[in-house]
Amino acid sequence: MRIAKLLFGVLLSLTLVGCANTKLSANKLPRGVKVSKEVTLPVAVPVAYYLPPMELNSRFYLDTWNVWLEPGKALGNGVQDAFSAYFANAQLLDRDSDQPYGLLIDIDPEWKFDGGDITMVLTYRVYDADHKLLREGTKKHSASMGSIGNEAAWYNATLRASQRMVVDLLNATKPDAQSFAAIRPMSEADPKLLVNMEKPVATGTGFYINGQGQALTAAHVLRECMVAKVIAGDHEQDARISASSRLLDLAVVDTGTETEDYLPLRNDTELLLGESVTNVGYPLQGILASSPNLTRGNVSSRSALKGSVGLFQFSAPIQPGSSGGPVVSDGGELLGVTVSTINPSKLIESGVLPQNVNFALNARYVERFLSKHQIPFIQREADLKGDIRVANQAALSSVVKLVCYQ
Repeated sequence: MRIAKLLFGVLLSLTLVGCANTKLSANKLPRGVKVSKEVTLPVAVPVAYYLPPMELNSRFYLDTWNVWLEPGKALGNGVQDAFSAYFANAQLLDRDSDQPYGLLIDIDPEWKFDGGDITMVLTYRVYDADHKLLREGTKKHSASMGSIGNEAAWYNATLRASQRMVVDLLNATKPDAQSFAAIRPMSEADPKLLVNMEKPVATGTGFYINGQGQALTAAHVLRECMVAKVIAGDHEQDARISASSRLLDLAVVDTGTETEDYLPLRNDTELLLGESVTNVGYPLQGILASSPNLTRGNVSSRSALKGSVGLFQFSAPIQPGSSGGPVVSDGGELLGVTVSTINPSKLIESGVLPQNVNFALNARYVERFLSKHQIPFIQREADLKGDIRVANQAALSSVVKLVCYQ
């Protein structure tokens, strides 16, 4: 959704003028911005700063001008260069790292457009290693976009806004190694201080796999979440990952709530070509209602795209947000986990309109994953006398919504 808004803003404000922007120097401050003489440079206090991964990864292609635009790359470089000019050690927060920090900076960036200008707005909060709020504010800077193929404007707007932010926190806190000791590792930074809990960046689907309340989902649903929530009915709590596989794109989260409604795996994991299936998910949250979305289809193929392993094709319609949802037989057994759909845009360009070409990971791989990680599950013989009511009840009663925050 944010990429769409960003692209819309670029197209609205785009002016193809001939001027060529050049990158500004991180060692030269904007006019009127000065560091207090009480601050010793470079500052020896280690800094960890947080930027939402979604913003850092943002990029899009403009077909009309045949160019890639990478605002995320410009954002990352501009912020890093601004910090590096005044701090001896400033790093993007890595929650897998034990590197200690003395200051923690939470940064929420936003691009704005007006005519041929691009503006970076940085809203920020500064914490010490004890998570005490020291400073908060908003800084912005505008740059002329110029030629659409020149990305310097994105960098320049970010750099200047970041310099204003850095100088403000320097002058306000006057940091030194004694006052702001690096006593907390980045792995222990409180994610709830950093994320916007009012605006989830993505939703996905999971389902109970055992009576202990452990839920299975697609790993990519949770991959870049600073905070993830599991919502089952009116109950909401933090999602705690207990097992994950990037290769299989599977993850198990603990919900902490026991349940009688969970999906068994079919004892004979062979798929019956053409058998009816039910898929349940929480797609297009913010557009569709918050209740689960149920679709019906059949097993179209026991295989998927060329070169793929472990996937099968099914025809029950899915949308963004359906990832991690169950594909359930009419006997109420789990046949697979929804992982992806075919991208129709390029096929449409070649004159092909694909319909309901969706992919799930075969439950036989789910069985191996759960066994490897000692996650309890049950298997039962295939019920070939089941019907749509059995499938729908099994799927709907076991499904949960996953909400991702950055």
